[in-house]
Amino acid sequence: MRLGNWLTARRVDLLLAVAATVAAGSGLASWAVGTGWARWLTVMHALAGLSLLALAPAKLRGSVRSGLKRRRATRWLSMLLGALVTATVVLGVLHATGLWHGVGYWSALWTHVLLAALLAPLLVWHIVSRPGRPKVVDLDRRALIGGGIALAAAGAVYWIQQLAVGDNRRFTGSHEIASFNPSQMPTTMWLNDQSPRVVASDWELTVAGEPVALDTLGARAAPVTADLDCTGGWWSRQSWDAVPLSELLPSVDAPTLEVTSLTGYSRLFPARDAANLYLAVGYGGEPLRRGHGSPVRLVVPGRRGFWWVKWVSSIDPVDRPWWLQLPFPLE
Repeated sequence: MRLGNWLTARRVDLLLAVAATVAAGSGLASWAVGTGWARWLTVMHALAGLSLLALAPAKLRGSVRSGLKRRRATRWLSMLLGALVTATVVLGVLHATGLWHGVGYWSALWTHVLLAALLAPLLVWHIVSRPGRPKVVDLDRRALIGGGIALAAAGAVYWIQQLAVGDNRRFTGSHEIASFNPSQMPTTMWLNDQSPRVVASDWELTVAGEPVALDTLGARAAPVTADLDCTGGWWSRQSWDAVPLSELLPSVDAPTLEVTSLTGYSRLFPARDAANLYLAVGYGGEPLRRGHGSPVRLVVPGRRGFWWVKWVSSIDPVDRPWWLQLPFPLE
């Protein structure tokens, strides 16, 4: 059954807008969350993205065909929007199936996110600039049935995809790589963060204002198995040689801990989570590599990679709430 044969252009546009909004919201949320319930966000994101593909033929046969005939001056922007949406969804599929992981630092997932950010203002312009914008009243019985058919098609494709991929993917959608083999674990940075060149003997680390010697950390470190789940689309399980932060902190009344890197990168954590925050000096009995945070990094089980602060230089109790920070750091 062709959806375009019985769905009006306004209904198709409304369904596409809903799918795009759900895809964007669930995608950002699943990218940030490292706990088990992120699985449902990942599934929601996949179904919304695949629904865009299912609705694309109806869009092409309807308003796209008629719009190109009008030869508007802005038709090239609309065509660019369509190309970006297609590329974004295709990159998402390539990442999910593992058919293409990207080139170097630019993984398929990072490129997927970048293109999604680029198309967002184009999508808003495309909707606002149309005189016949879809309305909520267009979401009638026929639109709901059409959306259900698109969702069912997306679900079938997702099910086939999961059968093909198997158990390699974590619930966040990341693919496993180099578990218990730290020498093969990828080296990635968050945005423009750079690896500092400071030898361990010159490293200064303070916890609540008090200096902590790296030799002391090494002597007290014990194996902690935790999964590093990078937002670049991979995860790796390692045995980290680490010390719980709660063993290093004095009694503090502040509600929040600020963990800061020598590069200036920082993250805020609830002070009550100190027992589940670790300072690692190695993995598998070997010292950390510089790109992995040497000589000391934070290990945060259950959180995505950008919470695992590298090259830790200070940990300070602060009075502001831990959630009063950008969900994704822009540094």
